[in-house]
Amino acid sequence: MRSFCFCGICGRQNLVNLSQVRNKYFVFIGLLGLVIVYIFQAQLFYDPFVNHLFNPMNPVLPEYSASKYIFAKSLRYILNDGFALMVIWGLFKNQSYVRFAVIIFFIGFLILLPLYLFLAVNYFIETQAFLNHLHRLVLNPVLMMLLIPAFYYQQSLQKKGK
Repeated sequence: MRSFCFCGICGRQNLVNLSQVRNKYFVFIGLLGLVIVYIFQAQLFYDPFVNHLFNPMNPVLPEYSASKYIFAKSLRYILNDGFALMVIWGLFKNQSYVRFAVIIFFIGFLILLPLYLFLAVNYFIETQAFLNHLHRLVLNPVLMMLLIPAFYYQQSLQKKGK
């Protein structure tokens, strides 16, 4: 493994493993991306239902474009889970963990996201309470973030077994 001295004086105690630095960058960029997507979600993504999702007392829906809504939610899902995959890769650097996380990503993208979008576009008023919870599960990277403690536990079991 290559090492680099950040201080300019090549003393052994100052050598830093470049792969560890790279892993920290993956975690940092992934977390920064998640924070940016969250903070600027109103400006970045089209969501005419944002006021209605959290305020069930307003039964009148705004005019909206279903195709723009579906595209915006799909893009947000991909970005959130993509950044979460970067965090998982940076923390564990284990291909089997990342492969499993990608499988979870595709299950969510092929099953949960279409279910959410179908209900939101066709039955918003009737399923508003359910959509509120499904929105958090699907569009926030909850499933990916739940994998992190599971992977740490798996890693600790593997270390105990050695």
